[in-house]
Amino acid sequence: LAPPAAGERMPVPWVLQTLADLRAPDSIVVEEAPSSRAPMQAHLPMLCSGTFYTMCSGGLGHSLPAAVGVALAQPGARVIALIGDGSAMYAIQALWSAAQLRLPITVLILKNRRYAALQDFAPVFGYPPGADVAGTALPDLDFVALAAGHGMPGVRVAEAGALADALATALQSVGPTLVEIE
Repeated sequence: LAPPAAGERMPVPWVLQTLADLRAPDSIVVEEAPSSRAPMQAHLPMLCSGTFYTMCSGGLGHSLPAAVGVALAQPGARVIALIGDGSAMYAIQALWSAAQLRLPITVLILKNRRYAALQDFAPVFGYPPGADVAGTALPDLDFVALAAGHGMPGVRVAEAGALADALATALQSVGPTLVEIE
């Protein structure tokens, strides 16, 4: 995919393609970005057995702490926690565990500023299409500050031109690091 034009938001498919280009084939992806599943399947291939974990049955909040568990179970493996901003907020304290244990986890926050999965399911629960669903907007969350508060370095990427370098640095870090992707 072509990179977005200057000033445009980075499309999730392009972000995932960039990650696919930079990660080691045997890196382990622990995913909880439900609204990004289709682009994930199209642009982030899993190349080795045992390198993809996700939550099941719509239970939100599983994958950030699960990434810590996978990193503990697979010493030395690079774990990539690919998490939506809404999903991350269910168990953000997992950042503290990753930092305290100095685990090789790269936390990638796909930030769309909303609980997109909950908004997407709203019509199933009787909301009219496009209706405002109370409590699903997530404006002004600062995941870099949240990471710092838990003892983990972080970086925010808002421009496409900075993504590859930020991902490459994070994927090569010895300990945990967070990349907030607008």
